[in-house]
Amino acid sequence: MNSLRELQKAFCGAVLSGDAAEVAALISSDGIPAPQRLQIYTNNTQAAFQSTLAATFPVVERLGGADWFRQWAREYQRRFPSRSGDLQFVGDRYADFLRDRFAGTEYQYFCDVARLEWAYQEVLIAADAAALDPASLGTVAEEDYAGMVFLLRPAVRLIESVYPIFAIWKANQPGVATPGVVTPGVATPGAAEPVVSLDAGPGRVLLIRRSDFVEVREVPASTATLFNQFSRGAPFATAAAVFTEVHAEAELGDALRQLISLEVIAGFRSNQPEVKQS
Repeated sequence: MNSLRELQKAFCGAVLSGDAAEVAALISSDGIPAPQRLQIYTNNTQAAFQSTLAATFPVVERLGGADWFRQWAREYQRRFPSRSGDLQFVGDRYADFLRDRFAGTEYQYFCDVARLEWAYQEVLIAADAAALDPASLGTVAEEDYAGMVFLLRPAVRLIESVYPIFAIWKANQPGVATPGVVTPGVATPGAAEPVVSLDAGPGRVLLIRRSDFVEVREVPASTATLFNQFSRGAPFATAAAVFTEVHAEAELGDALRQLISLEVIAGFRSNQPEVKQS
């Protein structure tokens, strides 16, 4: 006799695959044939999963089309079925799934768009933290500047891509006529709206949760570099050295002021206790 765990695993496998052959004999008909009973569970499971995935990745769905999205959502669900009672997390592997599926193709940018949309979801549920009060920087002695470690707010993400992902994301928001996305050298004559070209240059997008919305904005490469150094916990002297090496023409102070003004930084750690806004 199969154990309860074995029965549950067989049932879940049948629901995901849609193949009732192995478990049909274990399902009581009670007026409804076993395959039909299993199909009800299969349909409900797929519908809930796919609708949640579509709500999480609306731009990817719009780019690929509803039929395409449903087809690949089923494949994604088979490979990465939800293991949580909270559907919020069904998309945590979706960007990786698209990367593996479309690497080297004209659709490989879908992965980066998905990373942006998943970052949006992460920012929505991240822990809250007040932004740094700039005045608190005045409490730091000049000799301690080099060792300062800036701490980022949890509800902030940076997504970088070789593609213009901010332009793609913005052009595919609700209410915007689909402009299309074109690969380098491929024309789209007769398009009603301007298209976004994949060779338009890289994109660097900051997502910042505000009190009642998530701000999505593009930032320059210099700001992204400083953000990345802070996210790795680099002391200010190290972050400044990397910044100067990578961006010889940019001003470190401008990048730091932008991060502070955008309320990306929560506080800092130095030889003094951690400082945060009360």
